[in-house]
Amino acid sequence: MSRHPKSVRRRILEVLYEKYLKDPLDMPAPDDLLEDGTIAREDLVSNAFYLHDRGLIELMIGYAPPMFAAAHISADGIDLVENEFEFNLRFPKLPGQTEEAAREIPQLVERLVAEADFSPLDGEARKCLLRDVQYLRDELARPAVRWRTTVIESVLKWIAEQFDAPDDVLPSLAGLREAIDEKGVQGKRASTSRRKNTSKRTRHPRSERK
Repeated sequence: MSRHPKSVRRRILEVLYEKYLKDPLDMPAPDDLLEDGTIAREDLVSNAFYLHDRGLIELMIGYAPPMFAAAHISADGIDLVENEFEFNLRFPKLPGQTEEAAREIPQLVERLVAEADFSPLDGEARKCLLRDVQYLRDELARPAVRWRTTVIESVLKWIAEQFDAPDDVLPSLAGLREAIDEKGVQGKRASTSRRKNTSKRTRHPRSERK
C-alpha cells in the first residue's frame, strides 16, 4: 500500500532540506530523492508537483515530463520545516485516524484540478469554476481535523452546479464526495466544530472570495 500523500510530501521536504543544508546550490535529481527507499517512484511526481504548486519547492522540468529533472527547497519550504509545530500539523509524521481515513482525498483533489482545467467552460464561468476548485483544494490542504464541513459541502455544490452532467466532465468530483462521506470525515468534523464553536458564527465561504 502506498504511503499517505502527506507522509510522502513530508519526506520530500525533509530530504530536500537536508541536502540544502549540505549544499545550498545542490539541485537533487529524482533518483536522489528515491535512493533511501522511503519514497516510492509512483508517489514522487504528483506529490512533488503539489509541493511546487504550494511554493514549498522549486522544480526544474526536463525533457521527460511529467518527471522533473531536479528539485530544490524554497525559502517558504525551509521556514516550514524549521517551524516544527506547523510542519507536524500540515504534514504529520504518522497520520492520525482522521488523516488516514481521508488518505484517498489528496489524490482525488489533484485529479479534480486537472479535470477542471480541461473543462469546456470559458469566460467568467471558467474563472468561477477554477476559483471554486482552488478554494476546495486550499480547504482540503488543511489538517483533516481542521476541515470546515460546511465550506466543503458548499464548494462541492457550487462546482457541480456549473454543469448539467458534472460526472461526465469532472469524474473525480463524485469520487471525492464519496470518499469524504464514506470515511466519516464529515461527521467527525461537524461534531467537533459544534463542540468548539457553539458561540461562533461561520462565515459563508462565498463572502471570503474576491
